[in-house]
Amino acid sequence: MEDQSVKEQPSPEHRPTYVRPPGLEFAMGMGIFGLVFMVFFLAQTAVLMRELVRRMPEHFSSGFDLGALSDPLVLPEVQKLSMNGDVVASTAFWSGLVASALLLLLVFLWRGKAGARSLIGIRSAPPRLYLIWIGVFALLVLGLEALAWAFPQFRTEFMEEVLGSTTNTAMLVLGVGILAPVFEELLLRGLLLGSLRFLVDRHVAVAISAGAFTLMHLQYEPLVMLMILPMGVVLGYARVNSGSIFVPILLHLLNNVISIALPTTY
Repeated sequence: MEDQSVKEQPSPEHRPTYVRPPGLEFAMGMGIFGLVFMVFFLAQTAVLMRELVRRMPEHFSSGFDLGALSDPLVLPEVQKLSMNGDVVASTAFWSGLVASALLLLLVFLWRGKAGARSLIGIRSAPPRLYLIWIGVFALLVLGLEALAWAFPQFRTEFMEEVLGSTTNTAMLVLGVGILAPVFEELLLRGLLLGSLRFLVDRHVAVAISAGAFTLMHLQYEPLVMLMILPMGVVLGYARVNSGSIFVPILLHLLNNVISIALPTTY
């Protein structure tokens, strides 16, 4: 495995002396990853089910029953709610908030303050790096946007449908525009990428985290997901080359907020 370079982790503390073997550190990191992702999924499911019970009380008069989800009258409502702006905003807000807090708590308990900050990349980066990566990311987005306009099969109307059904745009911006990017970056470019670096080089870690990032967006069509993959790659290299998680968080946040403001984008 190639050594971590100064370019990736500017701070001299970036690779502390490990008490545990790298393989064990990786396993512990992946265990936390799995637990946090499960809590994230359960939080999203809880918000969705709460809204389902509120809208269809006649099907849940004796309490929530998972078996009711197989009811042909209930399933279309579940699919409809998954595209509802208010529900999307609420699920993104609560799942992002709860899962981010749990992730930070567990990583700090596992690695200690200095180790957690190093693993996740909780450190500042020079302003010029923010500007450089904003420029790189903007070029990528413009290229993907041009591809989507040239080939309609790469377009998606997901955000248009979400915006068309929302009654609280501020909540949508907070949930989808801010908390969702923060959580995804902490999970993928923070915990996952940092844990992978115990065993593999930066390029493999970036590739795996980009693949996971793509799979977290199953609400899109397969062709649209292919456009998400290069975004994950750029976000990963922004993380390892700046040494700071705040760089990919900013890029991801800008992308989501712009997608809300200009929903015709891919």
